[in-house]
Amino acid sequence: MSSSQQIASFRKVSAGILASAHLASQEDRPKVTKKEISLVLKRVAPALGIDGTAYHVLDILLGLVQADDFQTGKRPVVAISNQRLAEYTRRTTRTVTRCLKKLVEAGVLAYRDSPTGRRYMYRGSDGDFAQAYGLDFTPACFNLEAFKAQADAFQRRIKAEQEAKRAVTRFSRAIADVVELEPAEFHGFAARAHSVVNRDELTVVEKAGILETIYTEILALHDAHSLEIKDKLSSADDIDVSPLSITTQTDSLRSNSQRTCSNEQDTKFPSDNGFAVEMALEKEPCGGRSETQRPKSQAGRAGPSKLPETNLDGVSIGLIQSACSSVQAETGINLNSWPALCGAAEQLRLLIGLSPAGYQLAVERQGRYLAAACLVVVAEKALRDPEHIASPGGYFRAMIDRAGEGKLHLHKSLHGLV
Repeated sequence: MSSSQQIASFRKVSAGILASAHLASQEDRPKVTKKEISLVLKRVAPALGIDGTAYHVLDILLGLVQADDFQTGKRPVVAISNQRLAEYTRRTTRTVTRCLKKLVEAGVLAYRDSPTGRRYMYRGSDGDFAQAYGLDFTPACFNLEAFKAQADAFQRRIKAEQEAKRAVTRFSRAIADVVELEPAEFHGFAARAHSVVNRDELTVVEKAGILETIYTEILALHDAHSLEIKDKLSSADDIDVSPLSITTQTDSLRSNSQRTCSNEQDTKFPSDNGFAVEMALEKEPCGGRSETQRPKSQAGRAGPSKLPETNLDGVSIGLIQSACSSVQAETGINLNSWPALCGAAEQLRLLIGLSPAGYQLAVERQGRYLAAACLVVVAEKALRDPEHIASPGGYFRAMIDRAGEGKLHLHKSLHGLV
C-alpha cells in the first residue's frame, strides 16, 4: 500500500508525516519485541521533546499494542479514537490530535487511515489482521537503532551538565575560601568568578572550565606568595642558642624503656588519631589508666583541647560508610577503611570548596583521621541539603574549632545522617 493510500485526504501533510508513512509502507520491517520498543521509546522521549500529554498518550498506546503484533508478518497497529484518548488523558480532542501529530513527525508512529477516517481492526480466524486501520508503530521499528544512539547521547549530555554544575559550585566555593584568607590579594579573582557564573550566554560546561582555570591561577599565586614569605623567614638571622645537655642518667632512660603497662611504652598507636581510636577500642590496657594520663603522641601538646580519642568516641569507619551514602554515590568513593577515607580527602576538599591551607591546618591541629571524618560529614550534609549550609568550608573550620574545645560530638552527627 502506498503512503498516499495510508494518509487520509483531510490531513495536513508535513515532511515528518510523509517520512513515517514511507517507513510504514515497507514490508521488510526489522524484527523487534514490544519490550525493546517500549524501553527505547521511553528513554529517547525527552530527547525527542515528547513530554507531558504527548508522553501520556505514547504510554497508553504502548500499553494497548499487542506484543504478538511485532512478529514477522503482522503489523503493530492500535485502533483507538481521539475521543477515547482524550477521556484517558483528561484533555481535549484537539490536544490529543496535536500530541499524535508530534509522535508521527518524530518517527514513532504512522497514520494508517481508513477511507472513512475511522480506526478499527478485524482479525481473521488465525488471529491475523484482515483489516487494520489506526496508529502504526512500524516507523519506530525502523528507527530503533537511531533512537538508541540518540538516547545514549542525551544521557551523556545530561550527565556532563550535572558534573559541570557540581564543578561550578565546587570551584566557586574554593575560590571564595582562598579569597577569604587574603581579601586584598585575591579580590580580582572573586570578581572574575562572580562574573563568569552570571554570564547567561555561557553553557554550564564552559563556566566549569573557566572557573577551573581561575582556581588554578589563584592556587599558583597563593603558592608563590607562601613561598616568598617562607624565603623571607628563612633568610632572617639565626639566634645563638646554647645547646642543652642531657641530665637524665642512662640507667633512668633504660628503666623507662623497660616499664610495662605505661602509656609511653605503647608504640603500636600511630600519631594519627582515628587509627589510634580503633586500636584503643579493640585492646584493653593492662593496668588502670587515670583520666589525666595522655598518650606519648599528645604529651607535648599544650592547650585546653581534649584528647583526639574523645572527639572520635563512638566513631568507626563502618558508621561513616553507612552515614555518608550520598558522598559515595556522587563521587564513586568506597569508604571501607580509614586509609580510603584519608585518600579521598583531596576530592572531598574540592567538593566542599575548602582551600588546601585550611585542610592542612585542620590536620596539624587534630590529625588526618579526625580531619577527614569531619570533611566527609560536611560533604554529606552539603550534598543532601545545599541550601542549609551556605559555606561548607566555614562549617568545616567550625567543627575543627569545636574539636579543639572538646565540644565536638561527631558520632551524634553520623547517627543523625544514618
